[in-house]
Amino acid sequence: MYKSFPLFKNNIRDRFFKMLFTLTIIFIVIVILFFLYVKFSNERLAKERAEVSEKAQIVDDLEESYNGIFFRARGYYAFQNYEELNLLYKDLERFELLLDEFAHLPLTKEEKAIYAELMEFHQSYKADILPEAISYVEANDYESLRALSSNGTNDLVNKFVAYTKTVDKQTEGNLKELFSRTLEQAQQFTLLSLLLGGLVLLFVGIIMRRVLLNLIQPIERLTAAANAIASGRFIDLGGLVRKEDELGILANSFYHMTRSIQEKEEVLTTQNEELLAQQDELQGNQNQLQHSLDQLQKYNQLNHVLTFTLDKQQLLADLHKYLNEIYEFDTSILYLVEGQLHVSKGLTKQSADLLVENFNLDKQVRLEEEKSFVIKREVTLASQDIAQQSYFSYDLYSSVLNSEGRLVAVMMATREGYKYSTQEIEDINGLMNRVSIAFERILMYEEVERSRQLNQNIIDTVNEGIQFVSPTGDVVLINEALSRIIRYHNKMDYQNVAQWMWLKHFQTITDQPEELTSFFKNAVVEEFEDTRTIRYSILEDTPVFVEVYATSVYEGQEKIGTMFVHRDITREYEVDQMKSELVSTVSHELRTPLSSVLGFTELLLTKELKPERQKKYIETIHKEAIRLTNLINDFLDLQRMESGRQQYKMEQLSIGEVAIDIVNRFRHEKNHRVHLIDKAKNVNITGDQERLVQVLINIIGNAIKFSPNGGDVTMTLENVPEMVQIGVKDQGIGIPQNEISKLFQKFKRIDNSARRKIGGTGLGLAICKEIVTQHGGDIWIESEEGQGTTVYFRLPTHHASQTLNDMNGLIDDTGLNVMLVEDDLSLALLLSEELKSKGFTVIYHDDPKRAFEEALKTPLVGIVIDLMLGDDIKGWDLVQLLKDTAQTSTIPIIISSALDESKENVEKFKIAKYFTKPYNPQELSKILVASLPAKSDEKNVMTNNHLSNV
Repeated sequence: MYKSFPLFKNNIRDRFFKMLFTLTIIFIVIVILFFLYVKFSNERLAKERAEVSEKAQIVDDLEESYNGIFFRARGYYAFQNYEELNLLYKDLERFELLLDEFAHLPLTKEEKAIYAELMEFHQSYKADILPEAISYVEANDYESLRALSSNGTNDLVNKFVAYTKTVDKQTEGNLKELFSRTLEQAQQFTLLSLLLGGLVLLFVGIIMRRVLLNLIQPIERLTAAANAIASGRFIDLGGLVRKEDELGILANSFYHMTRSIQEKEEVLTTQNEELLAQQDELQGNQNQLQHSLDQLQKYNQLNHVLTFTLDKQQLLADLHKYLNEIYEFDTSILYLVEGQLHVSKGLTKQSADLLVENFNLDKQVRLEEEKSFVIKREVTLASQDIAQQSYFSYDLYSSVLNSEGRLVAVMMATREGYKYSTQEIEDINGLMNRVSIAFERILMYEEVERSRQLNQNIIDTVNEGIQFVSPTGDVVLINEALSRIIRYHNKMDYQNVAQWMWLKHFQTITDQPEELTSFFKNAVVEEFEDTRTIRYSILEDTPVFVEVYATSVYEGQEKIGTMFVHRDITREYEVDQMKSELVSTVSHELRTPLSSVLGFTELLLTKELKPERQKKYIETIHKEAIRLTNLINDFLDLQRMESGRQQYKMEQLSIGEVAIDIVNRFRHEKNHRVHLIDKAKNVNITGDQERLVQVLINIIGNAIKFSPNGGDVTMTLENVPEMVQIGVKDQGIGIPQNEISKLFQKFKRIDNSARRKIGGTGLGLAICKEIVTQHGGDIWIESEEGQGTTVYFRLPTHHASQTLNDMNGLIDDTGLNVMLVEDDLSLALLLSEELKSKGFTVIYHDDPKRAFEEALKTPLVGIVIDLMLGDDIKGWDLVQLLKDTAQTSTIPIIISSALDESKENVEKFKIAKYFTKPYNPQELSKILVASLPAKSDEKNVMTNNHLSNV
């Protein structure tokens, strides 16, 4: 078989490859021929369509150009428009180009004749007819022009138009014919495609038949032979064995293999039986090995628990679980003597608790002596459950002893009808010895942890910040006090913080980073042995001052680290500063008025002076005595406030009335104009009037004092939610931004040359803050250096919530400013309340001069003037100034006076209304509403209607 090499002579692969190659070549040739035929047919039809379309397009263009020539000519003839003549020449040129394209097309005999006529016409028209017609037009000889037009030119036009229509019909017919031919050709191509597809299917059928005959059928016969051999039968493969291809070789090999299998089947059967027996033996050994492996794995897990577990309850649970898995107890309990922690199996919680609480002391002594023992007891028929006869139960008691031989834990386990072997008891005792070591380690860890926690609690309780640093500079321990002092709560885990990290934090919080870093580094080095101290401050809105001392810590002769103790000395520092500032302030503020008092007193005692000079000196002494009294009162007020002994007489009052009273107190200031702008609708508060007057006098006094060049001091009242806000604005020297937050500190004064000249104790604003805070309000300052200062404070209004809700947000500034010039405090307050209730903003003045200056810079909707005012200028004088000034001449003026009406002046100055005191304030607001412009009037009337319902 192998000598003839049938595999290379007549193999299946070669036969199928030759057949597939032949069929593929035939198929490719047919496809190429089909593709070439289709391409040639499509190109021929496309060429014919293009020629027909091109001829039709050129004819259409010729018609359009032809018509354009005559259209442009007629336009020129009719209107002598040379633009039309230029377009005519362009159309002639285009017509000539189209004729040239038309000549290159395949033309019929008739089309060639038309082409010749058109060429002749074009040349004649361009050379003879058009110039002649132009000459007639220029000569206005339209009779000759009409004769020229009727000499046959129109016949040629009509003939050409008829030709274009004929060409359109022919083009349409030709395109329809080409479309029909295209459809017929597409049908032919479809038929040929179907035939080609059928040929492909035929080729595939031939291939599949050859595959079926030469490959599938022999494989099926081999499969049937294999199944027969598997069932113990034999099939003669016959001719398949004699085939000289791969299947023949496979069938021949299969035939010899089956013969060999049949010959060796008996030997294999015998060997198989021997292997099955060995397999059973190996399975038994494997089961035993797996059991040992499981036991070893559980033992390793128990070793891990005994080595690393520090939780007593967890250790009891794991140990009890392991013992039950290994030794299969029916009932068991493992409990720790100290604390009576326990775990159990087969017992209720009540039974286990009772067993632990009432453990026999004699058995405890016996366990300490014998370590373990077993009690055998009979279970009689009276106490058994489902058993049909009595049996024995075995109770094992095993102990865990410490190094001193005292009982630490007890293991009690019961087996019913199954006794403990000597080996099991020895294993359990050995295990309990290891467990005792684990329990001692846990107890030692708990003792160490308790000591560590106690030390940490002691350290955390200390008010001083404690920081222990290793010789390498790393933080080993800090307490909560230190993390609170240095503001490091969320960044430090209190242990093992690298030196660069904690030094970097100190550098960012202090104002002397280099000095403090050098101190820390020098204290950490090994050569440092003594104690050192340094002070540093922590940069915040309110600075914190800290004193830290360092000392080395030794263990024997070896330095193990450095201890830093940080102490917050802010309070002590502030007290020292206050003492220094107090001594400085008192020495300056008391010495100055005392020097004046002593000097002028000495002059009065030693010299003879004129009465007017004596009076002047006495007035100066009185002024300085008042200054001393005020200074002492400030000290006493501050002392009472700090000690909590300051008394406040709270009562319901109007802050508006207080404000007007304060403005009147400063009416005699020569260089400063103090006036009031009242925007507040609700000014009723609960407070101590005397203390609030003290606050306003202090703030306005500061505004005047720190405005050495004069200027306005404006007090403004307005409402914010549930509060009345008072603002005092000056035009003084201002305050640096970085100093504003410090101004409410006691004895705090800004250190610059301008303020040192002014003087002061630095207590006024501190007292104001204390008073405002006691009234439930707050106080703050807004200022810009060189641009003046505004001091604001807020106080809760009486029934604030109800009032603000009823007013529905109408407390905002409406821009309707009314100036009230009145020196009667009660009437001014009454009129102000009425006007504010109608939505007006009231600007209060009692000085006509200052009122006039205010009117020049503030938009006003009305001015209410009292005629009996100051000595320098009267009410009518103020009216005269206002009317004579263009800027204020249109402002409505209302007179409010106790004098009788002067009709002459009323008419002269066009007074809006003259009220004779007393009168109803509502009449005043009605007059002002009526005088408003339409837009403002509507808004104010809405406000009035709303407030009338309150």
